[in-house]
Amino acid sequence: MKKELVILLFLVLLAACTVNAPLRTPLRAPLHIPYVAQIGPSCVPSQVTMALQYYYPERDYNLAQIDAMIGREESKWTWFSQALPILVGEGLDAYYYSTTPYYELTPEYVLEYYGKDDGKLINGVTDWEQLYPSIDFLKTTDRYKNMELPWEEIEKSVNQGYVVLMIIDYNTLRGNPGLYSGHGVTITQMLPTHVVYHNSNIGPHQITEKQKFIDAWNAHGTDNDVIIIRGRLQ
Repeated sequence: MKKELVILLFLVLLAACTVNAPLRTPLRAPLHIPYVAQIGPSCVPSQVTMALQYYYPERDYNLAQIDAMIGREESKWTWFSQALPILVGEGLDAYYYSTTPYYELTPEYVLEYYGKDDGKLINGVTDWEQLYPSIDFLKTTDRYKNMELPWEEIEKSVNQGYVVLMIIDYNTLRGNPGLYSGHGVTITQMLPTHVVYHNSNIGPHQITEKQKFIDAWNAHGTDNDVIIIRGRLQ
């Protein structure tokens, strides 16, 4: 009888430990995403090219081709809304999360929303003729959510093997406060205390302290932009 009670107590304690144990997604090895260096202010097209090369190694994607598909002019930046139609159009299961008030955007509203200095910069690098059609695309798809995705969901996505593209503020990342300096990066691995990513302006598999990276993603102007690609569309 004593033996049975001991066994029962052991099973109860084991069950309690199992219930109270935190659920954790196991860490993955780095994703073998091809690296593409940007030319000029083409960080977002570079990230789109990396993603397409990763999922479609049999196709011959290159940066010049993606730039042309987006319609980016040499001196202009690219909003993530302009990246989503390309990714989906080429057959990827991509989802975009952002707090950007896209449906209200005008040059005047940008100055009000982002502030005079950052707004002036953003207006100067925005090709409105190319941006507006991408906003129309957002209105027609359920792949865009006007919300901030919890960081835990981003980590989970990376550890599930999804390709994650993000916008961070370069100045915040480098600890040099200043005008908004949005920069697109592609996550290749999540570590307990660091983030590993392709930086098309510096090199592949850069590593940054996780909190510093999160601060750069939360910086004014980035609007917590993130695109999660779950694979090819069936």
